[in-house]
Amino acid sequence: MNKIRDTYLSRLTDEFSAMIDLMLRQKDNVKAIFNGSPADAMMNDVVDIENRIDKMQVTLRDDITDSIVLQTPRAGDLRRIMACYDAIVDVERTADILYGMCRRMHYLQKPDSIFPRYRDDTMLLFGMAETMLDNAVKAFFSGDKPMAYAVIAADDGLDHTYSACHRKLFAGHEAEADMNHAVADLLDIARIYYGIERIGDGATNIAEALLFLTEGIDVKHDK
Repeated sequence: MNKIRDTYLSRLTDEFSAMIDLMLRQKDNVKAIFNGSPADAMMNDVVDIENRIDKMQVTLRDDITDSIVLQTPRAGDLRRIMACYDAIVDVERTADILYGMCRRMHYLQKPDSIFPRYRDDTMLLFGMAETMLDNAVKAFFSGDKPMAYAVIAADDGLDHTYSACHRKLFAGHEAEADMNHAVADLLDIARIYYGIERIGDGATNIAEALLFLTEGIDVKHDK
C-alpha cells in the first residue's frame, strides 16, 4: 500500500466533500430567498460561500495536478481522480449559477415585483433540480449507480417543465406591461429559470462522473 498516494487521494476526497457542502449550503440560501427570506440579510453569507468555493476549486485543481505528476496513479486511482476533476468543474459552475440567482432575487424582492406571481412555478422547477442535485451528490459519494442513472433520466422531465414554465412566463407579458419594471422582472425570472435548468445539467454531469468512476464508461451526450 502506498501511504503517500492514499494520503493524496484522501485529502482530495475531503476537500471535494467540503466544496460540495458549501455548494449545498448555497442551494439552501437560494431556496430560502425564493420562499421569502430577505436577500439583504443573506447576501454576506452568499458572497462568502461564492468566494470560498472559487478558492477551493483552485486548490483542488492544484492537488489533482500534484497527485498525477507526483504519484503517477494508475487504473482505478486515475479514474477516481479524473471523475473528481469533472465533478469539481460542475460543482463550481452550479455554485456560480446559485450565486447569480441570489443576486437576481435581491432585485426581485422589491415591493412592486411580479415575482410572487411566478413563485409557485419557480419552486416547482427548483424542486426538481434540487432533487436531481441532492441525488447526484449522494450517488457520487456512495457509488450508487442506479441512483446516478435515475438522475440522468430525470433531466428530460426537468427540461420539459422548464420549457412549459418559460412559455407561461412570457405568455403573460401583455398583462404585465402596465406594471413598473415588469419587463426587467420577466427577464430576471427567465434567467433564473434558465439557471435552474442548468443546475439539472450539472447534476446530470456529476452522475455521469460517477458512472465513469465505477464502470469506466463515458455516457456524456449518449442518447
